[in-house]
Amino acid sequence: MSPQPDLYWAQLRQVKAGALYMRLYRNRLARQVQAVELVKAIGSSGAIAGWVIWSDLPLLWSGIIAAAQLLDALKGVFPFAKLHRAASDLTVAMEIIWIDADAEWTDIYAGRLTDQEINKRLQKLRRLVLEAENKHFPDGFETDAKLATLAEQETRSYLKVTYEEEVKP
Repeated sequence: MSPQPDLYWAQLRQVKAGALYMRLYRNRLARQVQAVELVKAIGSSGAIAGWVIWSDLPLLWSGIIAAAQLLDALKGVFPFAKLHRAASDLTVAMEIIWIDADAEWTDIYAGRLTDQEINKRLQKLRRLVLEAENKHFPDGFETDAKLATLAEQETRSYLKVTYEEEVKP
């Protein structure tokens, strides 16, 4: 048996791990975005309520409200807000790539493709992943070791359940 199916399987595994990593990364960034939204809402609403109750400190309350409004205006500038948008988009792109690659794997595993066809599809798969990463993170990003380990564990579990080990070449 040629090494082409093994090479495609290894790349397919990397695509799944990449998709899972990006989902985990997106979720972590979402918590940071939600924290900013919570601070903004509490600050603004709390200041208005405080102003109503303790009207003798209007400068303090108006300052808190102004700070909350400034936070709202700048939320798109925070690095994690931009990263969250990029991670959300890349998560979708990676899942679409995974779905297509998984469908191709069915043909590869069934032996319906020649080594040359597998090689072309492998090359295409690698290019699609690179293009998606460059589109959504043109400056790249630093991976987090803990998230990468978790994504790898989830990938192993997913592939074991989905393919029951006997599908791996």
